[in-house]
Amino acid sequence: MPRVAMNFGLNIMILNQLESLYMGIEGKNKIILKIKVMILKTKLKRNLICLIIGLFVTVYVSPLQAQIVRDHRTKKTSDPFTRLKTEAKKTAVQKSKMTSVQITVNNPNWKGTSKTKIEFVPFKLEDKNGNPIPPNKRVSLKDGRVITAQQYLNETNALEKKLNSQGYSLRNNGEKVVSRTVTNKKFLDGRRALAPKSIGAFKKEAEVKKFMSLEQRVKVVGASPNGRSPMIMLKPYSSYTQREREKINMYNFSKRAGTVIAQKTTKQRPFKDLRPKKIGNLSKLYEFNKTNSKNWGFGNPDTFQASLEGSITRFVKIYPFDPQNTDNNKSEFKVKATSKATGSLLGKSIDVLNASCQFYAPSNVSKKMSATISVKALEMNLFPPKSTTFSQQESFSKTYGRSFDKSFPLQVPILPGIDFVGLIGVKGEVGFEYEAKIERTVASVHAKPLIDLKVYGEGGLNLIGVFEGGVEAELTFIKGELDLNAFAGIFSQNSENIVVGINHYFGYDIEILSGSISAYGEACSPIDIPFIDDCYRKEHELFEWSGFMDSGTITEGGFEPFTLKNIARYDETPVFTQD
Repeated sequence: MPRVAMNFGLNIMILNQLESLYMGIEGKNKIILKIKVMILKTKLKRNLICLIIGLFVTVYVSPLQAQIVRDHRTKKTSDPFTRLKTEAKKTAVQKSKMTSVQITVNNPNWKGTSKTKIEFVPFKLEDKNGNPIPPNKRVSLKDGRVITAQQYLNETNALEKKLNSQGYSLRNNGEKVVSRTVTNKKFLDGRRALAPKSIGAFKKEAEVKKFMSLEQRVKVVGASPNGRSPMIMLKPYSSYTQREREKINMYNFSKRAGTVIAQKTTKQRPFKDLRPKKIGNLSKLYEFNKTNSKNWGFGNPDTFQASLEGSITRFVKIYPFDPQNTDNNKSEFKVKATSKATGSLLGKSIDVLNASCQFYAPSNVSKKMSATISVKALEMNLFPPKSTTFSQQESFSKTYGRSFDKSFPLQVPILPGIDFVGLIGVKGEVGFEYEAKIERTVASVHAKPLIDLKVYGEGGLNLIGVFEGGVEAELTFIKGELDLNAFAGIFSQNSENIVVGINHYFGYDIEILSGSISAYGEACSPIDIPFIDDCYRKEHELFEWSGFMDSGTITEGGFEPFTLKNIARYDETPVFTQD
């Protein structure tokens, strides 16, 4: 485009010179010159059109393309669990082993079906039609072993003898589940009935962002030239430019019929400083300190148990504002979000997550603002406890996520004398993400614990010869997110009034202990001996429940700024309080 503009300017200069010559020439030369002028004017029109198009692209299209690129680069994945998995893939899976667990038939939670002993009748080395099977015939088992038919028959008869002693037989498959590790229903359905209740639907991330916005448009009441009420934007006082601050200080704010309104003042009263003869401590105008916390816990720690909890705290102290001494204002703000998740597998406790982030903002510039953060998952410090101080405003944004695999060896009877030997554990991703801001007149936080853990198991050694062990699992340990949000701050302050804003949102979307896991023993015949089925299977049910699955909103505020009268007092009685 610069080249087009340069050519356009050069052609203008040539045209001006030709038109000057045209006026002083007569005859044939004048006609030729006139034709050249017309051709040059046509070129000028074409260049002018190109120049206009180039300017349009530069002014409108290029910024749009740049914005698209920026949006593409900065676009946040909407699904939090996708973000968690992406973060977790950056590092290797953290594997750890716990000490073994051995359950016996004497364990109070082990329950089996008692049957009358059956007389042992050995299998013969012949097929279902009575035809003999060569004893040295090579046969392959599911575990990869290759043995002779005679060896297979000997192991099969040993298993049959064990089964007969408990009232079972390879000749009669019958029920699959023959024993259980029982979790009392009072720890499951009973706890579900007592779980925290929702007051509304779970808000999506875009909804939460809008709901927790630090900016609010307020209607200005009074006469308007066009008959429509103008609007003014409220935001944290320290976020205004000097010009915006001068403008906002021209208004007083109050609540009318539950709605915050602004009214322009012609003259503000001076700051009232009611100092007694004997000066005491400056009294605060307002104090608010509230924590909302909830816990979802299900199961029995001796068998299977999982819990998730979260909390949000808003703390604010408002002191009188002296326009002539703004740096020493005593107001202060603090927000905090915490989450903890724990569990247990057959008595083995698991600390799933312990995360906390706190942000503190004092208005007095001589004091440091601070951020205190700690994130620990499955006994691993993703971010060790640390407190950092700041002199200037600061914004924070971080996602922590790791993949874990924590297991232990397990031995449990399927039937008395026939034990499953293998391992069980939990694996998946655990993380914590937060965004926060601290300025001299506001503190805000958005935090989200994220957990996606499943229970799994693996079979170990053969139980009795041809009886192979395995695990069948489809059990969600904990999968869920908590949405923890809070802010507290001053949005306007002048000699007459102080406008305070506090808001919060606590949402949840969780699934806990949903599904089942069983340890089994299975014998599959590679030769045609008379089994009822091709495979004979007996199971020990370790756990089974429909689970707790729910989502919703525990508590929410709503950005409804309120006004305090800015009067300095020196007694211990607050001018204004709010529960």
